[in-house]
Amino acid sequence: MMTRLMAKSGVLLLVVVLAGCTSAGGMRTPTEHIAPDSKAAEINMRLGLNYMQRGDYQVALDKLQRSLQQDPNLPSTHNTIGVLYQRLGEFEKAEHHFQEAVERAPDYSEAQNNYGVFLCEQKRYKEAEQRFLQAIKNPLYTNADQALENAGICVGLIPDATLAEQYFRKALQINPRLSKSLLQMSELSYLNIEYDQAKSYLDRYQAVSQWTPQALLIAIKLARKMGDQDAVASYSLILRARFPDSDEALQVTKGQY
Repeated sequence: MMTRLMAKSGVLLLVVVLAGCTSAGGMRTPTEHIAPDSKAAEINMRLGLNYMQRGDYQVALDKLQRSLQQDPNLPSTHNTIGVLYQRLGEFEKAEHHFQEAVERAPDYSEAQNNYGVFLCEQKRYKEAEQRFLQAIKNPLYTNADQALENAGICVGLIPDATLAEQYFRKALQINPRLSKSLLQMSELSYLNIEYDQAKSYLDRYQAVSQWTPQALLIAIKLARKMGDQDAVASYSLILRARFPDSDEALQVTKGQY
């Protein structure tokens, strides 16, 4: 079963980058007129992305809408404005543009991944899983590890811990330093009463990432099961000192773990 901790620590990763954003391998035949100033559309897409990353959503929206006016067939603009609408809570518009992006460019793995994140956040877990799997079909996709990690997090919310573990293992085969996958595998191993393996994953997590309240709670629970009271006290002290207002600190203070 997916625990509250796993659900909280499983944050899916959106991929919105300039490099490769305009990849359109497998693009469908456009049904709309392609504007003659497609280069300007590309420029406005990049400007919109930059403004969105800076948190200036209104200017970003203006630039991206302008890009679509200049070229309604640009998959990267549909992908980027989809992410923006998702952040703005305009979910119907977000899904429309994600669909446009992946229909126009089925091999556009960043858009497939982002659509998967959107669907997962809408609790449409199996649909999301298929988008992540579609993303990794492209052999040129450089973020397959992150798409697999996203798939693991998402199917874990069904909950399907067995399938989630399969995706996390595949993600770690590609990138052994994926902190979220390492933390999730530590938690899954703990739930399976495989404490030595859980500690191994947690040690690997510590080597690549900073402590979070979620990771510290796993460490405390694991140390208690392994009979290491000194470690329990040490991790509890760190949790209360660094994250005094966290739910995890409150749980430990009340002994509810």
